Amino acid sequence: MQTATIAPQTPTLPPFTALVAAWNEGENLEAHIRSFRALRWPGAQLVLCAGGEDGTYQRALALADEDVAVLEQKPGMGKQRALREALKHARHDLIFLTDADCLYDRPSLEALLKPLAEGRYQAATGGSRPLPRQAGSALAEYQGARDLRYFDQMGPEADGLLGRNAALTREALRQAGDLSEDVATGTDYHLAKKLREAGIKIAYVKESRVESEYPDTPASYLSRQRRWIKNLAVHDPRKNRPALFKSAALAALSLLGPLGLMFNLNGFTALLCAPFLLALASRYRDLIYAAKAGGAFDLKTYLAVPYFALLDQIAVLGALWDLQTPQRRTRW
Repeated sequence: MQTATIAPQTPTLPPFTALVAAWNEGENLEAHIRSFRALRWPGAQLVLCAGGEDGTYQRALALADEDVAVLEQKPGMGKQRALREALKHARHDLIFLTDADCLYDRPSLEALLKPLAEGRYQAATGGSRPLPRQAGSALAEYQGARDLRYFDQMGPEADGLLGRNAALTREALRQAGDLSEDVATGTDYHLAKKLREAGIKIAYVKESRVESEYPDTPASYLSRQRRWIKNLAVHDPRKNRPALFKSAALAALSLLGPLGLMFNLNGFTALLCAPFLLALASRYRDLIYAAKAGGAFDLKTYLAVPYFALLDQIAVLGALWDLQTPQRRTRW
């Protein structure tokens, strides 16, 4: 007598609403929405607050339907207010926060929402990785390798949120203020801080890593890095400003060594090179770690690491410079 085989049941997918502030994202918008629809996730909703000089709002309107709602983002609204407006149109109790230059993928989203759907947490965050089309970009590969090792070393809970890959319940958002405060920059840092103040723990989900467009030019990389570093000091000054001053001092020393080598090689200059060599060792360690995890990097990526390490030091000094005036402190 044969025993009937029972097919495993597919777990129920909880409906969610994705909130996205899209400003000057016309080039990424179609791929973003296409990946959302490819999820085939019952009840899923995407709310875009879109605008910019490149026709992002008009492009989004052309792609809108019952499950993709589009609002206009006016100049000067900023990301925080745009997300606040989008939240008003959310249909579901699970909220997913991501960016318009990211792509949705089912495994990452299922992993991220699981601790919320099971009631173990009210907030969760994950990591990111470069878009497939960025393979071969030395700068994107460098960042992806560094992120991989950083995310793999995270514990089960996080202090912050990665704004392009975070999920919350409506109740958690309510307790954190429903994005009601105006925040010029660092919306994810600010939201994580409000969650911590409300006593809400944030799960870190290692299995969730969204595909995201990484900066692939030195100018865009410097801009993002200095903004991120500055935001840490702006939103948690007591903890992070002293750390920024220490990092800036090390960054200055790291830059002095290579500069000294350009003009005169002596014992003192060689000593000054020590901080930069330590920074290089850390970055090559990240690349080796990522390669062992299955990453394949071009030779140019390895050769460009000293240049990228110099950019990292410049970004730290740039963040310190940005803190000195209110205009630069609040600039996106």
